[in-house]
Amino acid sequence: MGAPPSHSSNPASGTILLDHTESETGQDTTLDCTATAGGSESPPSARALQPGDELRARFRYRVLRRLGRGGFGSVFLARCLDDDAVESQGGPPRLVALKVMARPDDPQARNSLKRELAALLAVHHDRIPKLYDWNIDGETAFAAIQYFPAGSLADAWPFLGRLSSEQTWRLLSDLTQALGAAHRASILHLDVKPSNVLLDGNGGYVLTDFGVSHSSRMSKGLLHQGQLSIGLGTHGYRAPEQATAKVQSFDLRTDLWGVGATAWALFTGIDLNKRHDVLRTREQGNIYGLQALSDVALDCPPPLEEMVMEMLHIDPTQRPGGTGEVLARIRAIASGFGLDTATITSAHRDHANPEEIAAIIETLVDPLWASICRGPGFDRYFVQFEDGETITAVSDLAQHTVLLLRGGIEVEIDEKVIAIETREGTFLGAISTLTGARRHAALRAVGRTWCCLFNEAELEQLVTCNPAVAVRMVRSMADRIASGPPRHRP
Repeated sequence: MGAPPSHSSNPASGTILLDHTESETGQDTTLDCTATAGGSESPPSARALQPGDELRARFRYRVLRRLGRGGFGSVFLARCLDDDAVESQGGPPRLVALKVMARPDDPQARNSLKRELAALLAVHHDRIPKLYDWNIDGETAFAAIQYFPAGSLADAWPFLGRLSSEQTWRLLSDLTQALGAAHRASILHLDVKPSNVLLDGNGGYVLTDFGVSHSSRMSKGLLHQGQLSIGLGTHGYRAPEQATAKVQSFDLRTDLWGVGATAWALFTGIDLNKRHDVLRTREQGNIYGLQALSDVALDCPPPLEEMVMEMLHIDPTQRPGGTGEVLARIRAIASGFGLDTATITSAHRDHANPEEIAAIIETLVDPLWASICRGPGFDRYFVQFEDGETITAVSDLAQHTVLLLRGGIEVEIDEKVIAIETREGTFLGAISTLTGARRHAALRAVGRTWCCLFNEAELEQLVTCNPAVAVRMVRSMADRIASGPPRHRP
């Protein structure tokens, strides 16, 4: 996925410009969306839109009918009137969904639409609707996005009933893929629920409505816009930490809760926004935020229950570390390998001796790592391996990044040692952790070795709280690329 184009605005002309860039297909992605697109006739008020009304941006659209209504406005089915609009060149298809603000003078509604536009511009994935056109400066602010005739899961729920286990696995996979693309663009959705999941007409699912999306730790942002708190989600489907309204408590795992809750609801047939009695809290002594899936649906396969309930841990640190980890487990189940959450790396965590950890920290040469490792709670990342012990295997489902602090690490591909790392502060496996790409190398300890292990959410937290670490990671990756084939690194 290419980098999103950056915005510039011209207040005098009411024009939004995207910097001239080349898309992944080599196309010119410059857009110029004026308030009236050259027309002198004022557009109709958003609250008074009727079938037959026309709206203009880069292309012209005729409203056909209302599809739905939300907190910030309505969604209409519309027809593109421009015969020269070519979908393969970035233009809209004949039918689109127009998301129209109810009150263009409402800064909260405008900010919501801007957030959704920014998210859709930054993320390109077939599990997320395409953005074709928009106009946010006119009397009627709107966005033209991909239309899905089958509607949302919430719309279809009365007719679908409960999802089967196969459909639920597909739901988990599709939503996790969509979130993975968003997370790689540093965007948290924060409102995953049945009404924000569209049916693609081919048995798959598409995640929509990024209007309450929020910058992740990778590109920090503010939680409050005006008087409205964003990121609080929908009761029943929001993660426990969203109730605190503290932005620092949100990360990639917050969205995974929404996926788990949506899957739980569709598999059991219970709408969590209406049945609050099935919700569980930490204060009640619970580990999970919902009843065990098999307690409600007796026919639930054990692997499905384990996958869904892991996402529903009240403590976010106990949930999967990111979408890559979830997708790896789903692939393993689909391949017939089963689900084993106790990977080699995770099995070693929380077993290190505190006195030994303190002694290791005292011997660190690098002042950056000595300072970071003394931070509150950082000791939970420490792991010790004996000589020859496997640190990470190619088959691991949880894709951890390894930070070497003492000892050495052999890098093996196809049972051949291609490199030995001994440098304090060396990162290994970060690309796999951050992208979810399959791991092709195994790591093995050389001598008694001390490391820190981070999943995707933990690694993001580490580098955003410590910018110097992010700089070092980038330089380290660049050095490895520039240095050519792997070699022994003394």
